[in-house]
Amino acid sequence: MCFTLAIFAVAALVAWCFHKSAGNSLVAVSYQGHYEFHNPYEIIGEDMAGKLAFLFLGSAAACLLLFLVLVRRIRSGVERLVRAFLRSAEGDLSSPTSARGPRDIVSLCTRLDAYRSQTLSQIDAIRTEAADLKNAQPPPDEFARRWDALKRSIRTVAP
Repeated sequence: MCFTLAIFAVAALVAWCFHKSAGNSLVAVSYQGHYEFHNPYEIIGEDMAGKLAFLFLGSAAACLLLFLVLVRRIRSGVERLVRAFLRSAEGDLSSPTSARGPRDIVSLCTRLDAYRSQTLSQIDAIRTEAADLKNAQPPPDEFARRWDALKRSIRTVAP
């Protein structure tokens, strides 16, 4: 969509400039009072060729610039996402990703932050349960039941 808009903007600019210069060329020819031209392209041909060349070069330049901007935004978002994964691998689950860029990268980062938050809350719950189990000194049957539940909880975080 962005590329279409860029090409349309350049084409509109070229069409406006060509219309203006073609009108001036035709007025200048009409003042001459005689027409020794075989076809209309002899009147506006050079101007039209120049405008078409500008159209192609301008469209290519606008699309290239837009492409570079999009690549930069995507690269920035992916770099932040990679840093978030590296921090997660090192054990930092609390820092937000806060990546910007295309909608898909932002959506992925939002889901990653939600998953990291959920994992952090599960780890806190496991730590709390382990401390309670250690301090409570329950009977062996209750200890075995709570220990099995704690191991199941641990496997949900680290299979």
